Amino acid sequence: MLEAPALVLVKIMLFATLRSKYKTRELTVACDGTLPNLIENASKILGPEFVDDVYDKKQTKVRDDMIIMVNGRNIKDLKGEITLKDNDVIAIFPPLAGG
Repeated sequence: MLEAPALVLVKIMLFATLRSKYKTRELTVACDGTLPNLIENASKILGPEFVDDVYDKKQTKVRDDMIIMVNGRNIKDLKGEITLKDNDVIAIFPPLAGG
């Protein structure tokens, strides 16, 4: 008999336009410990467009213009597959423009 993967609870913090679009600063999401599953499960709470806002389905990865931090470290600096643990904090920043 196969065991179901253990779920972990992860806090997602939204910033800038994502915060105003989804009308929340943070939410706690259960996932299987992978970033794609976290994003998928967050979209069940925030709405299906959340996946398109942060994930590039064609390349099956986070959009290049997004800044995603895991416990204060940019995922672009983390090598290999990211494994999330209970109480990890994920900060998601949309593309920013200024002048």
